[in-house]
Amino acid sequence: MYPLNLFLRGFIMHKVMVFIDYQNFNINLKEHYRIENKEFKSVDYRNLGKCINKIIQLNSEVIKTYVFAYKPCEDLMKLYSYQKYYEWLTKLKKAKYLEVIEGRQEIRTFKNVKYDINDPSTYTTTEKETDINLATHMVSKGFQNAYDIAILVSGDTDYTSVIQTLHNLGKIIVIAHFKHQNISKYDGIYDADVILYDDILDEASNDRKQIKDDNTDEEDKTDTE
Repeated sequence: MYPLNLFLRGFIMHKVMVFIDYQNFNINLKEHYRIENKEFKSVDYRNLGKCINKIIQLNSEVIKTYVFAYKPCEDLMKLYSYQKYYEWLTKLKKAKYLEVIEGRQEIRTFKNVKYDINDPSTYTTTEKETDINLATHMVSKGFQNAYDIAILVSGDTDYTSVIQTLHNLGKIIVIAHFKHQNISKYDGIYDADVILYDDILDEASNDRKQIKDDNTDEEDKTDTE
């Protein structure tokens, strides 16, 4: 319970948690820059939620960010690109006030096609557990009253039942998505949406973070992509 004098003085800060669907965000971040015909900029995931939170017209503060990402299967880890990705994800786990929740990235082979890990035309990949992990964390932490405001960074509308549950619970729901993503399935069950325009992405970019780090003595300098 908050002390009465804090209510009277208007100092109550809404608790914000950020839930990032990494693969959905990353794929659509690349698509955004392709559509805009601009050079790709990677994002500092520790800062992204804070930049989005600035747009919300409430007295609020991000207390924790969750990144839901995949761990490549054993065969995929033989490929250099996946090795580098997982090295980055492992470093990200050390970031303060951020937690990485891992799902899985698995291989599906084609019938009557000889499988070769070095030939992507012989297989496809599929992500497992990310949706259920994100849904479980959003709902459980909502019921535990761990946050007042949930920022979902994803244009994936598979989370409709989750958003409906949190809406019914009285939580404030903010959907952060790119302009080219259609979130109309969420109509009537979220409180606000934040379109990820370049001003937000630029502020959250690793380029901006590097300028800041070069001029401070911050100890926590986990690289992000």
